[in-house]
Amino acid sequence: MQRLVHRPWAPREVRIRVLHSLSGSLVKSSARLSKVHKRDEVRERERERRVMAAASFRWILQLHKDVPKAARFYSEGLDFTVNVCTLRWAELQSGPLKLALMQSPSDHVVQNGNSSLLSFTVTDINSAVTKLMALGAELDGSIKYEIHGKVAAMRCIDGHMLGLYEPA
Repeated sequence: MQRLVHRPWAPREVRIRVLHSLSGSLVKSSARLSKVHKRDEVRERERERRVMAAASFRWILQLHKDVPKAARFYSEGLDFTVNVCTLRWAELQSGPLKLALMQSPSDHVVQNGNSSLLSFTVTDINSAVTKLMALGAELDGSIKYEIHGKVAAMRCIDGHMLGLYEPA
């Protein structure tokens, strides 16, 4: 029995000439291979469409009254790296996460409680809470000791909610 191995990088003519034995005679299996080839092409187009349509995460934006003070809060309190900081705009980064801070045109956006909740995993929740409180954050309740770890809720200097989690 003669059989050529399917090699996707080979020219199409070579791939179609896969021969096998059927009842003692050699038969081209080009029809079957053609169906497989078409199915693979359809799958590849679907995969490309999903990749092209997928959105990538850019950043999280928060509004603050004092952008430089907020940038200092996140950089000193949670070890964010400050990439850009002006009076009206700041970009900070922690690993792949980017946090953008923008000066609020008015105070009502922050005061109404229409805010994001940022949740962070920390190695030592007690020291993180202490650092953040020294920078002006307020602890919202007490540190809770759950089976999976410790959790705390805080409000940053402009009232945005922060969640802290220390795994058990």
